[in-house]
Amino acid sequence: MKYFIAPVACIFLFTQCSRDTINVQPTGGYDTLGIHWMTIERTNITYYFQGTGASGASLYTDMHEEAYTKLDEVFKAKMPQKLRFFVWTDWDLARQLVGPLGFAVPSECITHVAASQTLGHEMTHSLAYWAAGIPPTTQNRFINEGLAVAFDLRETDRIDEAKEAISGQNISSVADVWSGSAQIDDEALYLLGGAFMDYLYKQSQPDQFFTLIKNQTIEDAESIYGKERLHALIA
Repeated sequence: MKYFIAPVACIFLFTQCSRDTINVQPTGGYDTLGIHWMTIERTNITYYFQGTGASGASLYTDMHEEAYTKLDEVFKAKMPQKLRFFVWTDWDLARQLVGPLGFAVPSECITHVAASQTLGHEMTHSLAYWAAGIPPTTQNRFINEGLAVAFDLRETDRIDEAKEAISGQNISSVADVWSGSAQIDDEALYLLGGAFMDYLYKQSQPDQFFTLIKNQTIEDAESIYGKERLHALIA
């Protein structure tokens, strides 16, 4: 059966996440999880398309190889193995077998996606995790998901997105969201984190930004940037 791989769009933005592990982990076998996978080996990523054929797979892999190259100019990842993309067409079956799409398991260089997800989000989780071949010491959801949104390769005004997302919510400072003291829904956390990390990247020296993605708590950031400067940037 042929499957159509749609052009990459922005749906599933807020279900995306990184996970430490999942109960059932595909390893690339043709019948892994009882599913036939069409495998395409490319320079940076091994792609597994659900089904025995996928119309549009060549375009899909071309776009993702280009995205990988662009993002790796920032992260300079050194992975223990090639990134593996499992591209699902039956999202209900995926939910039953591995959980809601999409997500990454960066420690295992694995990503599960629907074909229409953003180019860079899940890829960024793994590239940032393995930047310079050094796994993070501390992780924080606001920073971790913010990174993935900031580098999802959508052409959008992230500041405007964040302003709209937090409108009506009782958020007085990014610091409150970062520290976990503010209650915020997932959409607002993702978009606020994405806007903040996009801004911080542009305000940082490369070594500062690299150190932050490896040490993600607000206390870590105060040591990296200096407390006064960090809170000036937050303001």
